[in-house]
Amino acid sequence: MSYDYEQTHENILKSARQQFKEKGFRDASIRKICKDAGVTNGAFYAHFCSKEDLFCSIVNPCIEGLTRIYADEEDDYLDIKSSEDVVRAFKEAYLGLDKLIRYVCDNRDDFVLILDSSAGTVFESFQEKLTEFETDSMKKFFEVSKKYIKNQDNISDNIIKMGASFLISTVFDGLRKGKNAEEILHETKVVSDYCAAGYKYVLGL
Repeated sequence: MSYDYEQTHENILKSARQQFKEKGFRDASIRKICKDAGVTNGAFYAHFCSKEDLFCSIVNPCIEGLTRIYADEEDDYLDIKSSEDVVRAFKEAYLGLDKLIRYVCDNRDDFVLILDSSAGTVFESFQEKLTEFETDSMKKFFEVSKKYIKNQDNISDNIIKMGASFLISTVFDGLRKGKNAEEILHETKVVSDYCAAGYKYVLGL
């Protein structure tokens, strides 16, 4: 791959990031992206199939990284063989959040693009879908640990979803407001401890 091709590719990505940030996906113009990147429309289509393909090229790497973090944490989270493991999982839940939050903050610009500028793309419901994913993870946790929990019937799917939404919203609200990783970690730990204490009380742990 030639230097010119790579440089053109990077110029388009840089211009697109700015356009998407300022205008959002729907109102961003390929013509304007190309003009600011110093390339022709024809050159654009040698690199990307469409405006959405361009947007996906920008944000997909951070989405893939987030998915790997969730997969790694879920393997540990679901390793339940006793009631002590259930309590341990609640205590260690924050450790997984630490890794996730630092990753999100390290990729702040891309995640803010997804959260605030993705209407019209496959990512426009990203926060809601992540909340659903977090909810499903908690449901799996309760499923594998049900024989060690006395009062699992006290926890409905709606309660699980409210807890997941509270947690995810805390992370992304902090990100949108420009808070640093330590500030978001502190606020999320408070929320995590609050939810964990409530779960343990209701479940009789």
